[in-house]
Amino acid sequence: MANDFFQYGSAPPPPAPAAARDSAPEGNRAILGELSDEEWEKFIAFATRRRYPGGAVIVEAGQAGHALGFVASGTVEVVQAPLPGATEVPPPEARGEGDVFGMLGFLDGAPATVRVRARGSAEVLLLTREALLQLAAWQPRIALALMRDLGAAVAQRLRRVQGGD
Repeated sequence: MANDFFQYGSAPPPPAPAAARDSAPEGNRAILGELSDEEWEKFIAFATRRRYPGGAVIVEAGQAGHALGFVASGTVEVVQAPLPGATEVPPPEARGEGDVFGMLGFLDGAPATVRVRARGSAEVLLLTREALLQLAAWQPRIALALMRDLGAAVAQRLRRVQGGD
């Protein structure tokens, strides 16, 4: 890694393979997809890497965690609570390598509205709001790309629900 000013400690964990980032479903592919491998390594240095066994709950609905999750390996399952007055529970949504979860809570600080659990063994990178502030101070281009991509992903979801602008 390049000699960054004030870089302490051991080397960051290896980056997620570019293939994993590029193979994400269309809705999430844009999240940091423009980063080079070197920039991805710099981003990972600000995230916390966690491994979960199959069935482990990563985020519980109602939990205040405010971390953005990147699936580094394996698959996680996102289960939404039924909307008030709804009689059916939405089916779980699988997210694999390169996908993200926790966007809304990360952006607005509200408690999680979904439950996220590992389908099998899964490795996740978690970026807290505090880590984002550090990222913005030391790697502003990467932080700006992240916020721009998150905004675009949320706007895309809104358009799907609302049917346009």
